[in-house]
Formats: sequence, C-alpha cells, structure tokens
Amino acid sequence: MAKFAAVFFDLDGTLWDKAACAEYAMDIILPELTSYLPAKDSAEILLELNAMLLDSVVEAGITRWRANSRTARFEKLLEDCGVRKEGLARDLSKKYELAFWFNMRNSLRPSALWVLGQLRERKLTVGVITNGSPAAQRHVLEGLGVNSYLDHVVIGEVEGFDKPDPRLFERALALAKCKADRMLFVGDSLITDVLGASRAGIPVVWLRSSEQQLQEGLPAPTHTVEDLRELLPIVDAGK
Repeated sequence: MAKFAAVFFDLDGTLWDKAACAEYAMDIILPELTSYLPAKDSAEILLELNAMLLDSVVEAGITRWRANSRTARFEKLLEDCGVRKEGLARDLSKKYELAFWFNMRNSLRPSALWVLGQLRERKLTVGVITNGSPAAQRHVLEGLGVNSYLDHVVIGEVEGFDKPDPRLFERALALAKCKADRMLFVGDSLITDVLGASRAGIPVVWLRSSEQQLQEGLPAPTHTVEDLRELLPIVDAGK
C-alpha cells in the first residue's frame, strides 16, 4: 500500500496562476486608465497601484484589508493626478473584475485536472487548504471546475487562522483522518505553504517557478517540482 493516503493543495498560485489572471485583467483596463493619465506609462501606473496595495495590507493586515481596495486604489491614483470623474474608479474596478473571472479557467495550471483525476483514481483523499474568505475561494473553485475532484476544502477565514498557522493543516489532517506523515501538501509559497506544512509535520511538495529560490531561515521542502505532473511519481513512490 502506498504511504500517502491524502494529498492537499494550496489554491491560489498552485492549482491556478492567479497572478497571470490578474495581469490579464489589468492589461484589459490599462488603455482606458492611461487615457486619463497621459503623463504616466503603464509600468509607472502598475508600480503605484502595487505600492498602494502594500500600504493597505500593512495598515489593515493581510487578511483584513477591504474587499473594495482595488476601487480605492484606482480612486487614489486618479485623485493624485487631478482626475475627478464620478464613478470612474468603480467602473474600472468592475471591468477588471469581469476580465479576471472571465479568464480564470484559462489560468488553471496545465494538467491540474488530469493530476487531480489521477489522484482520485489512486483512491487518495484530495483536498485544498487555502487562505481567504469562503465566498471568494468557493467561487474560485467553482470557476476553475475542480470541486468534483475534492473531498475537503479548508479555508482560513472559516477556521479562524491562516497559513502558515499549523492549525489549518491540522484541521485537514482531522478531516482526512490520517497522520501527518501520510499526507502530502503541494504549494507554491515558501512561507505560507512550505513553512506551514512543515510546522504541522506534513511532507511538502514545493511548486517552484523558474525565478524562485530557497530562502535562508525557512525550512526546505521535502520535494521540489516545476510541473504538477511531477507530483505523481512522488505519490507513487510513497516517500
């Protein structure tokens, strides 16, 4: 019998490329935004919006910043440049949101559904451990079309703590009814995923992008892959 009884995944950045989806949505609205800000180029606008996002996260906390922060950032950017058009920031935010959700399925990681299906065929318990709000993350799962492959979904805001808190991973262990060494966790973040799973004693597979490097002071992943298909030999080897 294979060692692993369960495989749980991070959602944003692992099962789907959220950053690429966000970049697509921003590309849709940038021409309109720059038409109101002729003195700024696209790169400068993106830098300023990202800086505003960082400010809002620092001020309110990473899980508690306002849901309408994108609209607020557009408003501030426009106001700082002397543009005061009623409803413009709200309209830009709405167009961004529509483009983002429209492109979501295209941002699913290559072979993600195939890998999930292979895990189900192997009779493993399959789940997701993710930070965020239940409404948003369940909408993502539905939009990606992965719900039918999952036995359990563990969401930070529902449980009352977020990754890398090991209690979120321990909740998944309880749902899967298995010991830590019989679960495999797959994630792309060295901090929230690798650190969190390691704290719970769970072997972790790091989905590394080409530019990422291991960081001093953080635990090393049990395995490193650059494609989700590389997960299956690890599962089959059971170690």
